[in-house]
Amino acid sequence: MTGSTSLDTYIKSVYGDIEPESCPFTEAEIKELEDTNELLVYMPSGRTPAELCDMWGFRINVDFTSESYIRTVMNDESHWFITSNSSSPELLYRSGQEARRNYEDEGLHGLDLRRYLAFAAAFRHRWGTLPDQKYWCFLLSGSYDRSGVSVVGFDGRGVLSHHGWMRNFRAKFAGSRYSVLAPRLEVTAETETLSRAYRGQRSKIGLEAAID
Repeated sequence: MTGSTSLDTYIKSVYGDIEPESCPFTEAEIKELEDTNELLVYMPSGRTPAELCDMWGFRINVDFTSESYIRTVMNDESHWFITSNSSSPELLYRSGQEARRNYEDEGLHGLDLRRYLAFAAAFRHRWGTLPDQKYWCFLLSGSYDRSGVSVVGFDGRGVLSHHGWMRNFRAKFAGSRYSVLAPRLEVTAETETLSRAYRGQRSKIGLEAAID
């Protein structure tokens, strides 16, 4: 999606009549998403996984209202993020802990449950179908219980499943998804030139902080 009109259409279609936070990604960064095969996603603060599933009509096989072991991040902060628009996760047959190390080396984050649901809604808005209907996806920015990790995916009937797994588990049907947070809080003349992180680019320029 490109331009403020497309962003407005996306927000209206997915969230209804809300006033989103200003997008901290630049016009140039948004325009290149078509070339990088990525998707811009908005995550408003305060929405619980159960509320998001209800709002978007996601059928689920777990009671998120009663599930107390799932940990999510940035719950009180509305934020925009970029992620891959692929219909399946990457890094298949790689454990969650290996994928997380790869992402951190590139200045990237993982998804948590709320971000994943927001991504699925944006993906459906864009492509008219749900992602990950044949795979599981590690949620590497969240956690399950004290040391586990959540894995999620939609089955062939469009029902969302969730399980808590070990971070060092790997399978050929399980992969991961990254998220890119903007390198700035707002777009100004001073911050516009700051570089975002990119998948596959291990460069200090995309890290949030580094040492010379």
